[in-house]
Amino acid sequence: MLPAQLTRQGTRRRPERWRARGGAAPADVTVLLVLYGAGGAAGNFIAGYTVNKSLRGSFIAGLAGLVVSLLLLLTVGHGPAGSIISLTLWGVSFGVVQLCQLNMTQAAAPDTFEAAMSLNTMAYNTSIALGALFGGLFADHLGVTSVVWFGLALTAAALLLTLGTRQKTARTVPDDALAPAGK
Repeated sequence: MLPAQLTRQGTRRRPERWRARGGAAPADVTVLLVLYGAGGAAGNFIAGYTVNKSLRGSFIAGLAGLVVSLLLLLTVGHGPAGSIISLTLWGVSFGVVQLCQLNMTQAAAPDTFEAAMSLNTMAYNTSIALGALFGGLFADHLGVTSVVWFGLALTAAALLLTLGTRQKTARTVPDDALAPAGK
């Protein structure tokens, strides 16, 4: 066979073999990614309303949604309906968590928001890089499902840490306390 014929044959047969092994066709993956993105947009709108009522409560609800979505992905995410539900919930929950994170950053450093956001962006991008590194290592050595378990463990730890800490509020400092000594 000619290389062009091999290539054409391979692309025609690959989706059928992938589905036979329990995977999704490329068009199905596209739909799932669109649903995840639409869920993220919806999560941003939801959090836009709820963060003003309770920023911490919204963050906890978003983290809990992420934990539930990963558990759903592990338990019922093997079929189309389970994948749609878990990935849409994942998108909604991430949209909530992401907006809460931005609001918490602004609340933590209102006078130096730009500097705080640059540190936040650096941490976010570093997390993506480390997630890709460790996710690849987990997938190569322990299988793809181990990546979801690892994500679940990290997200559950973040939820437990958030639940285990009390919300701290900044103490107001009187204006005269900021005046230099001796004046």
